[in-house]
Amino acid sequence: MAPSLQRAAAAGEWKTSLMTQSQNANDTISLGAAFVRNRVLVLVALIALTPVALEVVELPTRSTSINFLGSALSVTLSTDSLLLVLMPVLTCAGVDWVLRDHPDVRGGEIPYLFPFWIAPGFTALTLSWLLTRIPTWPLWICVLLLGVITIATLVFAEYVALSPYARGYAVARLALTGVSYGIAFALFTLIYSARERSVISASLTLLIAFGLSLDLMAPHIIGLKTAATFSLTVGLLVGQAIWALNYWNISNWSAGVLLLAVMYVMIGLAQQYFQDRLTRGVLVEFAVVAAIALFIASQLAGVR
Repeated sequence: MAPSLQRAAAAGEWKTSLMTQSQNANDTISLGAAFVRNRVLVLVALIALTPVALEVVELPTRSTSINFLGSALSVTLSTDSLLLVLMPVLTCAGVDWVLRDHPDVRGGEIPYLFPFWIAPGFTALTLSWLLTRIPTWPLWICVLLLGVITIATLVFAEYVALSPYARGYAVARLALTGVSYGIAFALFTLIYSARERSVISASLTLLIAFGLSLDLMAPHIIGLKTAATFSLTVGLLVGQAIWALNYWNISNWSAGVLLLAVMYVMIGLAQQYFQDRLTRGVLVEFAVVAAIALFIASQLAGVR
């Protein structure tokens, strides 16, 4: 057989294999969709009932002081602090429970699941943080409903995005990306608005940027070690950025926009570098994004 015909035959076999893998993934996920939907509904119900139950139960408030990196830090233990811990932990455990049913996980193709807890876990943290700051019941209920819907959407998206061959993979990744950046903006803004010392705010920002970047880097595709290296770099840069912003007199919204821009640009550059597509045009594109972010931040500087 001529070399050209051999290459054509090999290409045909590869395409057939790829189509078969995609079809098998779609069929398997479709068969388990109802079961996964039931698990997600159970998880959402638990998440929704947790803040309601803590609103009814009044726990005693206790205060303690610890030494964190050479600085005295006062910690108040109350119903609100319990909510801030319990919601993310419950969400991460529920996400792991749902994802364990994925065919790729059961087949041993994805040996770790903790990176996929991160976006739902931080979403639950943001939701609980907002709930502790809302004084009126109607707004409190609306935020709770919006939060649990967002978490449910994220869990479904994480499940579908585990398999690159699944139908709806692109939509799932788009949903994960959009919600992750939205959560990053909310958390960055809340952290900056707290006006804590840089050692605290920078550490929290580093942790959030690292975690969300790790999920966005798709570690089950590019490898956990590579994704963790890129994500740690992004986290360090964003943490350094908020350290500098703490010396500026800007609004919370401006700080949130600037920190989100740093995270977005660095993740984008890391992804393009990994895919070997880091060209001059890509650099210009991200430079334009950074310039737009600076403009928006300057317009929001006076918004208090």
